[in-house]
Amino acid sequence: MLKMNRLLNVIFFTLTFVTFSQKDSITVYQVQFERILTFDDATEPHVSVYNYTKFVELNKSFYDRNIKVKNNGNLIKSKEDNTILDFIPSGKNTSVVFKDYDKKETFSKYEVAYKYFVVKDSLDIFKWNILNESKDILGYTCQLATMNFRGRDYEAWFSSKLPVGGPWKFDGLPGLILEMKSVDNFISFKAISLKNLKVESKTLNNPFETKGVINWEEFTALYKRKAIELISFKPDEGSGGIESSRGGIEEYIHKDDKEYNEALKKIIGNN
Repeated sequence: MLKMNRLLNVIFFTLTFVTFSQKDSITVYQVQFERILTFDDATEPHVSVYNYTKFVELNKSFYDRNIKVKNNGNLIKSKEDNTILDFIPSGKNTSVVFKDYDKKETFSKYEVAYKYFVVKDSLDIFKWNILNESKDILGYTCQLATMNFRGRDYEAWFSSKLPVGGPWKFDGLPGLILEMKSVDNFISFKAISLKNLKVESKTLNNPFETKGVINWEEFTALYKRKAIELISFKPDEGSGGIESSRGGIEEYIHKDDKEYNEALKKIIGNN
């Protein structure tokens, strides 16, 4: 009887430990993307590597430039119990994109007149058209999808065998985007490595200061206002204003924006 009680205690302890371990353990997918930007006036494309990290059970992700820093760059461990406590991007977080899939929100930084703003955007902004074409990427069968997003047409390859996610702000397909490019070849992303890990996690916080955060519409309105101010700025008598770019990867000022075009026409007409 005593042996039976000991056996039951061992079984109970083992089941409790396994249940506890499974509860605290989360699945992490880490994808390295090669990003290429090709500018019209540049002789060479700009190539850089970014990490996309998806915490599956927490339903959150981070995207940041691949910089070698202490603690492997992105998963910070507790000195006491070796569990993953937080994600701490380096620098000013200007290249970081944080996604909260439960709230369908994404956070990143944008610059207006040399000042950075944290901009909150929606994850429900991508209108994909999924096609029947397929190809293999890193051992995963991927399907082709297309869309138009803020001024550019895109093609993306995603795998439904992997959790929902994608490089930078791009998302919204029923699987992980492993390759993507704009049709005009301005920007492209290609997965060059993929790891599947199990880690223990206590918290995973938004790395951005959310006080004073603005949404996309507020950002584009602010950007346009500053752009119009720069058009009107004349450092010297007879000199013209400064014409701003209408956007970066995304279009900030539409080509048919009446207010901006009238301001631009007025300044050009006076010179």
